[in-house]
Amino acid sequence: MKGQDITEAGSKCANVKAEQAAPSPYFNADELPESNYEYVAWLDIMGMESIMSRSVKIASNFIFKMHSIALISKKTNVTLYPVMDGLYAASPDQEEMLEFLRTFFNGWADGFLKAKRPLHRFIVRGGLAFGPVIHGRDVSKEACDVVAKEVAYAGSILLGMPVVQAHQVERQAPPFGVFVHESARAFAPTGFNPLTFAWWEWFDKGMRMKMLKGLQGHYEWCLEHSGSILYEKSRIETHVELAKQYFAAR
Repeated sequence: MKGQDITEAGSKCANVKAEQAAPSPYFNADELPESNYEYVAWLDIMGMESIMSRSVKIASNFIFKMHSIALISKKTNVTLYPVMDGLYAASPDQEEMLEFLRTFFNGWADGFLKAKRPLHRFIVRGGLAFGPVIHGRDVSKEACDVVAKEVAYAGSILLGMPVVQAHQVERQAPPFGVFVHESARAFAPTGFNPLTFAWWEWFDKGMRMKMLKGLQGHYEWCLEHSGSILYEKSRIETHVELAKQYFAAR
């Protein structure tokens, strides 16, 4: 056999082996478990892209503090799904979801107000929706044997329209606020009433005044340093107005 023929034969053999070794994806959607109606919240640190581009240390400080307070705030019937600088929280129980959000935002507000340097302050906001979801932990081996075997991996997956809806409306939330998607304003679990307003309030009167003053001072600093912190003045002005409206007394 000539050298060229040997090379070609070896190449064909390698291709056959590669094809044989390649995994074949399999998933049977007909074996998905029944969906459950739950609240889904998406919580996110504002401006993380510019924060991380400035300093990984500062970004990691913010990110891990956020996940720490989320874990501390977690309730029995609330499941958390961390996603780098944000997280999803899901719960079939309205009271536990709202109590989780109330504890979470109070914790971050306290840290925000106590921060001595503006660069050490960070702002979170969230979106909340309600509807049918499927937790990856409930996916059976009949649906996907590979994923079902990896319990921790499967447990990091959450499926459902509320996941998308909560993520989409988060951008409409004020700084340190929660925007409620119409799904959670129209429907609720049995025994509960739908939420009333598009902006859900987690704070009491005392915290309202503290946050209004604290955010005002913070955004004044942001305007003075908008170039160095990569924060557009037009966005700052928008966020200032939203914060004023959100924390203003009704």
